[in-house]
Formats: sequence, structure tokens, C-alpha cells
Amino acid sequence: MKKRLRSFAIPLACSVIGATLLLGGCNSPKGDAAEGLRWYNMHNCSACHGPNGNDGRAAKISAIDMSFGAFVGILRDPYSPSMPRFTEKKISEKDAADIYAWLKSMPE
Repeated sequence: MKKRLRSFAIPLACSVIGATLLLGGCNSPKGDAAEGLRWYNMHNCSACHGPNGNDGRAAKISAIDMSFGAFVGILRDPYSPSMPRFTEKKISEKDAADIYAWLKSMPE
């Protein structure tokens, strides 16, 4: 009986833990898109990504299709050496959430 219970309980526990980890990244802070546009311009993102985030020499970022966590990860440690690193001191989590909200609100 114990062996049978264990064979059921372990996969169930793994499934619950896995689902929790997956869904935990789904929640992003609520951002203000209007403020996001202001921060986008203030940090001169448009110089490389264009005024709408989709027509610059750098990656298209309008209608962004990534999690908030991935977005912040790129802000903090960008893939491209030409993109500056934006520390928490330079762009706070709240300001990043605003920029993210604005980018998500843009058409593709």
C-alpha cells in the first residue's frame, strides 16, 4: 500500500511544484502604459528601437512577446553589447512595468 501511495504521491508533488513554477512567472506588476511611454522616451530607447518600438535599427520590441521577468532580465543584462545595462537604480521595477505595459499595448 505504501509503495502504491508513493508511486502516486511523488509524480503528483512534482506536477504541483512544476505548475507553481510555471504559473509564478505569469504575473507581472501592473504598469501604466502612459508612464511607460514617458520612461521610454526619457531613457532614449527610441534612439535605437524607434519612436514606436518597431522601426529602429535595434530589435523590434513593440507588442512584446515575452514575460515581464524576461523583459527585466534583458534590461539588466542585455544580449547585445550596444544596449546599455539598466540597473534597478536607473530603471526601477515599477518603471520597467510601465515601459512593459506600453510595449504590450502597441500594435505589432
